[in-house]
Amino acid sequence: MTLEKITGSSMIIKTARALMQEGWAFTPNEMNIIIKAEHLETGESVSFPSFGNLKRWMYERALNYQ
Repeated sequence: MTLEKITGSSMIIKTARALMQEGWAFTPNEMNIIIKAEHLETGESVSFPSFGNLKRWMYERALNYQ
């Protein structure tokens, strides 16, 4: 998934853009819903069985920004 494919202005979209700039890569399913995130440098990987899990993870990440 590339930054150009992520459009909109919601907090989740802004967080996704910021995370991609920090080295995170996102894997979407056939409906363009993110189902996995992986940090390319550290190898950390997170799977999202539901959209709610993705939203919670994104909001937790957004709260860590200063």
